[in-house]
Amino acid sequence: MSKMKLILSFIGICLVLTLAAQAQTQSPATSPVAATPDVQLLRAILEELRLQRTVLQRTYVNAYRAQTLTERLARQQARVDSLGEEIAQLKSVIQHAQDTRDEDELKDLLATINETADPQQRAALAQSYNSLKRALERQREYARQEADRSRERQQQLEVAWRTEQAKLAELQEQFDTLERELELVAAESKPRK
Repeated sequence: MSKMKLILSFIGICLVLTLAAQAQTQSPATSPVAATPDVQLLRAILEELRLQRTVLQRTYVNAYRAQTLTERLARQQARVDSLGEEIAQLKSVIQHAQDTRDEDELKDLLATINETADPQQRAALAQSYNSLKRALERQREYARQEADRSRERQQQLEVAWRTEQAKLAELQEQFDTLERELELVAAESKPRK
């Protein structure tokens, strides 16, 4: 309850000060109290209140802008990170497509054919060799096509990643500008000695 009385008293004093200042500005020449120190003090207090209100409004607006920019920065950073991860995965797919471990299996089978003396076993191994060779050729062709698609997708993603990086840098610059503005507001609102 005493807090409410204090607030109402403060509002009442501000109202009286405002009315006194308005009356003074409307007819300073006809008022006999125009030059008194009390009126000058009231004017100084009103001016300080106006300044504080302006600073407070700017602070609220800048706080809203800072919050909005922070959220946009976080979303943009998430986009950039996601694209970076996708690019890394595509590089891994391309690298895997170029892997030649299956060639070793084919060479081992050919060596086994050359070492086998039994003609029936040799014929069966030769048939397995030819089947494996055809399967590996199909697999290589599929892997080459997949690698080509992955390279194309990687190029597209890298372009998108650079674009998103530029947007992120722009947002960071906006945030830095806002931070400098807030520092200016803070410096302006410090009490004058």
